Amino acid sequence: MIRTLAVAALALAAPLAAFADEVWSLPSGNQVIYDRDNGDTAVLSYMPEQGLEKGWVFVPGLAGVYEGRGTYQGYWVEPAEAGPACPAALIDAEGTAWARWGAVEIKFAKPTFPSKITIKRGSCFGPAKTKLTAKPVIGAGLQ
Repeated sequence: MIRTLAVAALALAAPLAAFADEVWSLPSGNQVIYDRDNGDTAVLSYMPEQGLEKGWVFVPGLAGVYEGRGTYQGYWVEPAEAGPACPAALIDAEGTAWARWGAVEIKFAKPTFPSKITIKRGSCFGPAKTKLTAKPVIGAGLQ
């Protein structure tokens, strides 16, 4: 009986786990990955064009939202070796201090995955204005 319940629980959880595997390809060839949720904040990861460590995008209000997606405001952080530091540090939602950061706007083209996303990014205290589009990665290729 317990074994049956455990198998049923895993079967129900499996579709939810698949959402965390959302991946988008940037024009640079690097990928943005829906890594995890932290409360109501979705945490996305990517490799900056410079540096050897991941950058992170924190998107409040996106965690657990897999339908009806629209436009979200958040922030990005990167390791110091990825470029110039800001004049003040930012502490992310997980308690880590970053010297390199900025505002981000993420807009989904469609309300569910797979969907292209348009990312606007700013540096430090500046507005999110540098724009790029990321395409969803499905299986072995782009959608």
